[in-house]
Amino acid sequence: MATVSAVTQAKRPTFMAGADDSLLNEEQKGVVASVRMLEAEMATTPMSGEQVKAAVSELLPPAVLFSPSLVALPYLHRDLRNWLNARGANLEQHPSRRIKMTPATALYPEAEERTVATEMVSEVEAAGRRSRVTGTQQESVLSTATSAAASRSSADPAAHNVAMHFRDQAAKFSGDLGESWNEYVAEYQQVARDYELTASQKLQYMHNLLRGDAKRFFLDRVHGTAATFAQAVDMVSAEYNSIVRQDRVKNYLSGLRLSSFVKDGTDVTAALEKTYKTISKLAPQVPRSHHGESYKVEFLRNAVVGNSWATEPLSRIATHCLTFQQLYGELEAALHLHNEACLAVKRDEIGHPAPKNKVPGVFYASQGRYACGNEVNDTGIFQALVEGSESFVKDGYGSTSDGPDFA
Repeated sequence: MATVSAVTQAKRPTFMAGADDSLLNEEQKGVVASVRMLEAEMATTPMSGEQVKAAVSELLPPAVLFSPSLVALPYLHRDLRNWLNARGANLEQHPSRRIKMTPATALYPEAEERTVATEMVSEVEAAGRRSRVTGTQQESVLSTATSAAASRSSADPAAHNVAMHFRDQAAKFSGDLGESWNEYVAEYQQVARDYELTASQKLQYMHNLLRGDAKRFFLDRVHGTAATFAQAVDMVSAEYNSIVRQDRVKNYLSGLRLSSFVKDGTDVTAALEKTYKTISKLAPQVPRSHHGESYKVEFLRNAVVGNSWATEPLSRIATHCLTFQQLYGELEAALHLHNEACLAVKRDEIGHPAPKNKVPGVFYASQGRYACGNEVNDTGIFQALVEGSESFVKDGYGSTSDGPDFA
């Protein structure tokens, strides 16, 4: 997938470059500033067209991009379309050729978001047509929109920060079996503290935390229903930590094996750590009847039993009442000792190789070596044999041409 380089990025038009910022209200300024901040990040971090589109869709959800204040701003949506297409997003033009409908139908990856966006555009445009009955009515509508925008102006920088923090899809909760909702909530809570979000902002920006099926559930069942952030968290938790799901997690942990991670190309030490982290992450999601330290110990035992290096630590579970953390520590130490022993044996084999041929201990003059190769790797042994043969001849016990003289 092609990405936009920093040099190419510098040649692309700046978003809303011709706008007079002094004439924009606070909400409009916030959106323009957010896109320009993304543009500045792209100058140092190249992004493909799809990545740019995904970043903008997270940065500007339908409720922001198609609010009355932004719909009333001439050329913003057309400039956004041109800005995205210049960076490879290639938004497909809507058949109606209405400028606002193109980003509404082509920017967002989720069908629910596209539906919300198109409905908002239609409603705002209809309200605009009704407001043109008299100049007084139109002024009243715009004044109301501006006042509402001003009340939300302080949230714009925070909305950008939260969206950019969770722009990576891997950082979002999808509801898959290997994901722990509590861990994602804890991460979101930390982000909320870092950016000093209010309780209402935490609920408002919570959609950034979700993707896939989980996001569809949030938009259909939670958004607009939950009155508080805590209530929204409980609703998602009830859906993705049901009794059926708890049994699935328990069965998964009961059948978890260290070898499954090793087959993926992970070395045994890393596979042991991954097994430990998987049990730690998923154990809170099992049925309450299987909560407790002893069940985590059993999950870890079942995962490693059968490996020779694990035999001794496993034998001490009952006698020493090992906790989950203690068992992992002993398994880790046993594996480290096992690996160290294997390396020591290999070093011994390399440092003291077995001789290729067994050299006879006694040679008589002119006697050749039979049933042995002619090459001897050890120069010292060969030299000793030669010198011994010559000494034998010099002492008069034989010659270099005759066999031994026993007369």
